[in-house]
Amino acid sequence: MSCPAPSHIALSFNGGKDCTALMHLVRAALYKYNKEHSLSTTPLVALYVLYKKAFPEVDDFVERSVVRYDLDLVKVSGPMKQGLQAFKDSHPEIKAIFVGTRGDDPHGERLQYFSKTDADWPEFMRVNPVLDWAFEDVWGGIREMGVQYCCLYDQGYTSLGDVDSTKRNPALLKDGCYQPAWSLVDRCLERSGRSSTSTDSDLPPSGMAYPATSDANCSSEYID
Repeated sequence: MSCPAPSHIALSFNGGKDCTALMHLVRAALYKYNKEHSLSTTPLVALYVLYKKAFPEVDDFVERSVVRYDLDLVKVSGPMKQGLQAFKDSHPEIKAIFVGTRGDDPHGERLQYFSKTDADWPEFMRVNPVLDWAFEDVWGGIREMGVQYCCLYDQGYTSLGDVDSTKRNPALLKDGCYQPAWSLVDRCLERSGRSSTSTDSDLPPSGMAYPATSDANCSSEYID
């Protein structure tokens, strides 16, 4: 499989922990690639599929990341499928999208490292570098590399969605105070703070899996 040139790739980014770790890695890889090929650094196209009632802290982190990582942020309205089509219409040169989906995310078990969107979805190659990462791998990487992340993860949140479906993780409540997300011991409790009223039909199917399961993600309630 031939890899698309840097000008033909984009990053799905919505401020979640998984896509934040991935953003750091992609930017580092592009820096190395450009240096080895004597190319100038250009902004990295980043797709942000908007959803209702986002945390202001998430939006603030996304905007700060635009400056920190030199992103060309493209905001499109959901739901996911329509958002991707709008993105394809405005950026026809993009062939592949890096996505922060993990194998233990909803729909993640259906994916491979390179997975085309389903036939009835806008055509992109989804690149899933952190597919085999676990919750602790993400936080281990973020902390070891010194990556800045959304402040909500220091306030007891371990998985982020919209403000109506997300609360602090009760597993992190210790002596009346909420501990940071990275201190969660049982990975199975990562989404214990999520209480969704949406139906299964509201969730993005394997066609794109949430854009970065904001950790990966628009009716997309997933950011993670």
